[in-house]
Amino acid sequence: DIEDRDPYRYGRPTLHRTHGTGAAINVGDYLVGLGYRLIASQAAELGAQCVADILSKLSAAHLELCCGQGTELLWDTHEGERLRPIDALRIGSLKTAPAFEVALYAGLRAAEAAVDEGKLRRFATFVGEGYQVLNDLTDWEEESANKVSLGQDVLAQRPTILRAFALEAGGGEELGVLMARGRESDDPAGVVAAVRGLYQRLNAFAKAEALHS
Repeated sequence: DIEDRDPYRYGRPTLHRTHGTGAAINVGDYLVGLGYRLIASQAAELGAQCVADILSKLSAAHLELCCGQGTELLWDTHEGERLRPIDALRIGSLKTAPAFEVALYAGLRAAEAAVDEGKLRRFATFVGEGYQVLNDLTDWEEESANKVSLGQDVLAQRPTILRAFALEAGGGEELGVLMARGRESDDPAGVVAAVRGLYQRLNAFAKAEALHS
């Protein structure tokens, strides 16, 4: 939430807004540590080797997720680069797929089921891409329980699939002007409305919905 500059999560103010950045970072670190401890505490039930395997996968996924988030953050400093739909999908997958993969792996390993790691990674990649496309779309939905205000991805300048489709359709110059306005404007709602109109004209929403379905 801090890195994404999200003011709300599931309709409630984010922790860094209500208690400050330092407290939010500390709580996040605590929860990560708690997750590792909960798994380690299952050694008597699952066996030491099973727990070691799950913890190894979990720590690897932890690092991959950080790299995925870092890849998205890098786009803030690469404004001149053209964001293609494949780039947006890759970034979305990098920051979500490892979480799906390790969750599925943990269940399979705990059940002593055979794990085809290649198929598992491929499946998790597709799920991660689909999840991120849906998340990009729900950022614009009035009824989404996760949103209090719409178009936060635009104001945060995130590399979404909608942005990529708009660029692919020739909206780069207009979108660049609107993005610049978003950084400086005291009317963020007006900027969001203008970007929505641009996305609609360029069929970005329709393309993303077709991709997700």
